[in-house]
Amino acid sequence: MFQSIVTTNIGRTYVFNFDSKSSAAVDTSANDMGQLLDLAARLSPISELNETNRLTICKSASVFNMNRSTDIAANKEHRWFTYLLEGQVDVINTRDKDDSEALNSGSDRALQPVLKEFTQHHSVRTKTTAQLVRFGRELFDILLNEQQKSATKVLDIRVTENDNIIFDDIVTAFEKRNISLFCQTDIGQRISTLLARGSMGIPELSQTLASDPALTAYTLHEANKLAGTGETTQTMRGAITRLGVESANALAVKIPSEQKWESSNPVIEKHMENYQRRATLTAAICKVFAKTVPHLSDDRAHLIGLLADVGELLVLGHANDHPEQFDDFETLQASTRNLREIVGMWLLGAWGFNCNFIEAVELSRDFYRNHTGEITYADLVTAALLIIESEMPEGDNKSIPSVVNLLLPRKLQQAGIDLQNPKQILQQAAVELKSIHQLLS
Repeated sequence: MFQSIVTTNIGRTYVFNFDSKSSAAVDTSANDMGQLLDLAARLSPISELNETNRLTICKSASVFNMNRSTDIAANKEHRWFTYLLEGQVDVINTRDKDDSEALNSGSDRALQPVLKEFTQHHSVRTKTTAQLVRFGRELFDILLNEQQKSATKVLDIRVTENDNIIFDDIVTAFEKRNISLFCQTDIGQRISTLLARGSMGIPELSQTLASDPALTAYTLHEANKLAGTGETTQTMRGAITRLGVESANALAVKIPSEQKWESSNPVIEKHMENYQRRATLTAAICKVFAKTVPHLSDDRAHLIGLLADVGELLVLGHANDHPEQFDDFETLQASTRNLREIVGMWLLGAWGFNCNFIEAVELSRDFYRNHTGEITYADLVTAALLIIESEMPEGDNKSIPSVVNLLLPRKLQQAGIDLQNPKQILQQAAVELKSIHQLLS
């Protein structure tokens, strides 16, 4: 067991517990509650609850059996998270047969709710018999909301041997204060060309520094160092003002030259390409969204979206040091998914980033969270990822829910953001990206 404690600049503490032991099979001699608790610790999103709250929700859970003569109508299941315990079921979509799927107990998919959509066209059936369990959604939201009010969040992470290889390297890098975030391959040359033209004013410099995740992270970090006990910067123009134009220009040249990316194998290179595309597109979509939300800044939304998966960039950099361990897409993808949130929060907390950045890393992929209050930057990032991963998936995206029955789309509609029209949103984001490409071309 490895434990890391990180206190952010806003006083919030994160405790990361890393357990490299594989998940043990359920002990059939244990009582039913013990088995259910063990399962709940692996279910998404139930596993987000701490041990005490998981016990509470398990006490109210309902285990039931179904057979061939029993169908579950999806439009009556919206009050629960329902999971498959034993057997096999089919999730049927009568409107779109290609959207139907078969679930088997013990599979990774079985750790997700059986139903992700609750329309009258969806139902659950079994060809033999199956056992399922229901957890109340309302109780889950209440417990999670109370849990999040606490100043300390504990994340219990089960990691593989490959995850440990990367994480050990990251721990060493933090201890030596030698963090490496790699820039896009050609960004350095493009910046040098732009500077040679003599046309780099503050607007162009701001746009250039905000075009690459690594360049953005390093620049804001350098600006935050000068903040002392004052407020950390959340915009690139604010960072340039604090650093000075001359120093910011120097960083624009220095960082890409020192953090130049060279992949060790084709798998890592492809994953890096996917990451860079997703990061820049997330930033552009967040900027588009923020323009319709009066209390949010579009420039700030751009930076927060760009750095929402910065932990993945850190993971890829260290995976690149072990090409023989990460020579297939599934292995690398599993490690990045498992580690990007925790190392991303760790990095941004250690580098003094504002809580809006850290919250986006922490919450952006919590698609089922309870969206109350005003629209936040984390909400924009979540919406952007939903669009990207549904319209431009990088792999198996069965775990990505439809926007139809999530709470977030309804909340965003109040600001005129329609997530059910993703093509229009992507077109608007393309306009934002085009201006950056024209500047650096």
